[in-house]
Amino acid sequence: MQFRQSVLAVLALALASVSGFSQTFRGSVAGTVVDPTGAVIANATLQATNPATGLKRETVSTDAGEFSFLDLPPGSYQISANVAGFKPIRFDNVSIEVGKVTTLTVKLSIASGAETVEVAAQAVTIDSESSTINQVIPSKAVQDMPLNGRDFTQLVKLAPGVNGAGSINGARTSQNNWQIDGADNNDAWHNAAAVNQGGVSGVAGTLLPIDASDQFSVQTNANAEAGRNGGGSINMVIKSGTNGLHGTVYYFNRNDALAATNPFTPAGAATPKLKNNQFGESIGGPSSRTSCSTS
Repeated sequence: MQFRQSVLAVLALALASVSGFSQTFRGSVAGTVVDPTGAVIANATLQATNPATGLKRETVSTDAGEFSFLDLPPGSYQISANVAGFKPIRFDNVSIEVGKVTTLTVKLSIASGAETVEVAAQAVTIDSESSTINQVIPSKAVQDMPLNGRDFTQLVKLAPGVNGAGSINGARTSQNNWQIDGADNNDAWHNAAAVNQGGVSGVAGTLLPIDASDQFSVQTNANAEAGRNGGGSINMVIKSGTNGLHGTVYYFNRNDALAATNPFTPAGAATPKLKNNQFGESIGGPSSRTSCSTS
């Protein structure tokens, strides 16, 4: 019996540690509800909706007028607020990014009819809740950026403070903390990204295609919850699918026949052979699937 209780305790601690490491995977919205004079409004009903997936969250402002939506999957949201005596208000296209707290001040107007106030969120949202320096590479940039080998780990070089080798603010490259959807992605040998390497220490090489990636985040001066390593905290988020069907078909080619001559190559030297073909397809929807073939 004592042995069984010990095993259960170890499993509970393991699950708790997994939960702790996944805290920075999603994003959040926090803010205050006020009236036209700036006085706080309590008990306002607020709703966060992702039109692409149908996800809905609801909360009520506190006595101090404060509200928050925690642990939201990345995406574009509508934030609405409603309270008796005031016009309903809706913020469209509130961008939720991995590891970022978006601050939103909801200013209500006195009701004079049945109209709803619509606000473009880009003009009113800022991040004032955290001292973390968080560089998020959005989905479109992740998909369109020309990357050698279509390797998502190269996206780290787009963040400020990163040198060509992947060192963040002078720290060693082995001091970076790699994550996928908030889960550990560090190999036990080099402490580099486990996915998208050739395989080391008996661990098979794996490839995660760019088409499966949604957002890419590089955090410096990260919060304590990021933990583990002293360098940057790097998190790649996988697409979660939407209620609509979508997909891609792709083919990328690198061939020495199309390559320019290296100006430092001795005259008459043969061009190094290079035949790199990458092709595949992806399908997404309510139940998403991504596949990739490389030869």
